[in-house]
Amino acid sequence: MPRCLIGVGFLLMIVLVGCQPPKPVLAPPEPPVVTVMYPQSKSLDALAEFTGRLEAVETQEIRAQVSGYLKAILFEEGGFVKEGQPLYEIDPEPYEAALLNAKAMVLKSLSDVTTAEQQLVLANAENNRIKSITSASRQELDKARATFETATSNLAAVKASVDSAKAMEKKAQFDRNNCTIKSEVKGVGRVSRTEITKGNLVTAGQTVLCKVQSLDPIFAFWEVDESTSLMYRRLIYDEKKIPDPRTDKKLNCWIGTRDENRDADGKWPHPGEVDYIATEIIRGLGSREIRAKISNPGPNYRLGPGDSVRVQVVAGATEDQIIIPEVAIGSQQQQKFVYVVGEKDGKPIAEFRPVALGPVREIGEVRWQIIKSGITLKDRIVVNGLLRVRPGAQINPTETTTFNPK
Repeated sequence: MPRCLIGVGFLLMIVLVGCQPPKPVLAPPEPPVVTVMYPQSKSLDALAEFTGRLEAVETQEIRAQVSGYLKAILFEEGGFVKEGQPLYEIDPEPYEAALLNAKAMVLKSLSDVTTAEQQLVLANAENNRIKSITSASRQELDKARATFETATSNLAAVKASVDSAKAMEKKAQFDRNNCTIKSEVKGVGRVSRTEITKGNLVTAGQTVLCKVQSLDPIFAFWEVDESTSLMYRRLIYDEKKIPDPRTDKKLNCWIGTRDENRDADGKWPHPGEVDYIATEIIRGLGSREIRAKISNPGPNYRLGPGDSVRVQVVAGATEDQIIIPEVAIGSQQQQKFVYVVGEKDGKPIAEFRPVALGPVREIGEVRWQIIKSGITLKDRIVVNGLLRVRPGAQINPTETTTFNPK
C-alpha cells in the first residue's frame, strides 16, 4: 500500500476521534430518604420481666376411700366439674347391707338398754325390800345386793354396746356415702381422663382414678437470679420504693401467654399479686422462686395449668421516661447509638449519638426502647432507613408523629 494512503487514513482517524462528544459528568447521588420523629415522653411503671409457668392452686388426685367394683363413670373426660359433683360410683350393695346390719345392731343395743334398765329397777327394789326386813338373813342380804350390782354393771355394759353399735353405723354410713366419689376442688375445676374403666376393682386409698385441677384463681411461678433478688431487697428495704410482698401490701404483676398482646401501657392482660417468695436461694441454681395469684374467671378460664407465660413485676416507682422505637437503636460493637438529625452548611445530616438504654417496653404492637441518657425530647431521631445512613452524611428527612412497625 502506498505510504500516502496510510497517511491519509491516519489523518481521518484523528479527525473522527476529535469529533466525538465529551463524556457526561456523573451527578452526585441523592441524599437517602429517611423517616424521623421526636422522642416521646410517657409515664411508665418500672417493670422487670421474666418467663414463668402456671400451676393450679388446688390439684386433687381422686382416690377411692372404699374398695369395690367400679359401677359408673359420671363425668366427661377433660371437661369442667364443680365442687361436690359426683365423678365415680362404686357398687354400693355390700355397703348398703353393712349399713342395714349396723342400724339393726343399734336398735338391738337400745332394746338391750331398756331391758337392762328394767332389770336394774327390779334389782334395786328387791335389794331395798330385803334390807327393810329385820329378820332377813345375811345370805338373803348378800344375794339381793349382788343382784343389784350385777344389774348395774349389765346396764353400763349395754350402754357401752350402744355407743359401739352407733360407731359401727357411722362407719357403715361413711363407707356407703363414699361409694359415690366426688370432686373436692373449690369452685370449678377441670378433670383429666379416667385411669380406670367401669367394671374394674378399685382398691381403697391406692388406685388413682383421675385428677382434678382448680382453675380460678391460678398460680404463676417464676425464678429470679441472685442479683435481681438483691435489687428487689434494696428497693423494698433501703429505698422503700415498692411494698414488701411478705406483708399485707402485695406487689403487683401482670402475665400474658405467648399469643397475647400488651395493652396501651405495655402491660400483659392478666393482673395479679405476688403472694409468696421462697425463703432461700437454691444453691447450685442461684435462683429464688416467686409466686403470684392470678384471677382466671370463667366461663372460658383462659389460662391453664402448665402454660408458659411472660411475667412483668413492678420494679420501682412510676416515672416519666423518654422512649423511641427499638428499631432506631444501632449497635457498634458494645456501644448503642442513634442517628440524630444535625445540620452542616444548612443541609440536614445524620449525627452519630451514643445512648444509654433502659428496658424495652412493648406498647400496643410497637417495642419502645427507654432511653436513660444521650438524647432529649428536642432531638429528631432516624427511625427508618438506618442502613442507608452514614455518620455525617447528608440525608433527606421525612418527619412522622406516629410509628408503625409494619
